[in-house]
Order: sequence, then C-alpha cells, then structure tokens
Amino acid sequence: MDRRNFLSGIAVLSGAALTLGIVDAQAGPLRRRRRRVRRRIFVRRRIRRHAFTRIVFGRPFWVVPLGLVVGWELAHANRVVVVKEIKVVEKDGNKIEVATVEDSKGKTEQIEITREDTAENSKNLEGTKLAANDTSTPSVEHEEEVEVEEDE
Repeated sequence: MDRRNFLSGIAVLSGAALTLGIVDAQAGPLRRRRRRVRRRIFVRRRIRRHAFTRIVFGRPFWVVPLGLVVGWELAHANRVVVVKEIKVVEKDGNKIEVATVEDSKGKTEQIEITREDTAENSKNLEGTKLAANDTSTPSVEHEEEVEVEEDE
C-alpha cells in the first residue's frame, strides 16, 4: 500500500465520521430524559377550625372560636362546612348568634353558635385550597412540596 492510497483511505474514513457526526448533531438528542424535581410552593388555604356541640338553654349550640368570620371552614362531626353569614336573632326572648353554613353538597342550614376559644378549636387545620384570583376569602399560606417533571 502506498502513501497516496493510505492518505485517501484516511480522508474517506474521517470524512464519513465527520458527516455522520454532523447528522447526529442536527437530529437532536437521541433520547430525552425526564427527571422528577421537588419544588416548594406557597398555597393559599381557607382557615379551618374545629367546632363541637354544647347544650345551652336546653338547645344544642356549636362552640366556635371567638374570631369566627364569614369564609372560614368549621369541622364538626365528620363533616366540613363553610360559614356564609353570621347574624344575631331573637329566640324565646334571648338574643342568640346564628351562622348560616353550607356543606360540600351545597346544603345550607342555620346553626346556633356560641363563641369561646378552647385548646381544641384554637388550632388551625388544613383547609381547602383557594383559587389564585380569590382575594376576599380569609386564608392562611401553607408551604407545600410538589413533584414536577422536567426535561434534561
């Protein structure tokens, strides 16, 4: 084999390698890899407190926190209700406070309440998430971790 054939063979092989390398580079990655990343985000949630029943004036009253306002959630007897309205009414010659609440099925009812802070109803429970455009509902921000898939 002479020098001329040897150098042409090397030129052909290197040209083919370069051509295949350029084609691969233009085609993009052969395999996309996705990985899961844990991110911390802040989520606005309704304020949820526990309520329990006490008999006052011979009738059942819900014992709720002193700071109860419209928009809060109350957890009572394995169900959660949202407070829609609070008003004072007169029953049997006594002025009592009544809250209009709505459950998850849309059923509305009026309950008689008495306000009192206890160890049980002073703790914040995890409420339902609020929409980003809802700025009027009282809320608490919670930090949550979510898993997101990203391309590498």
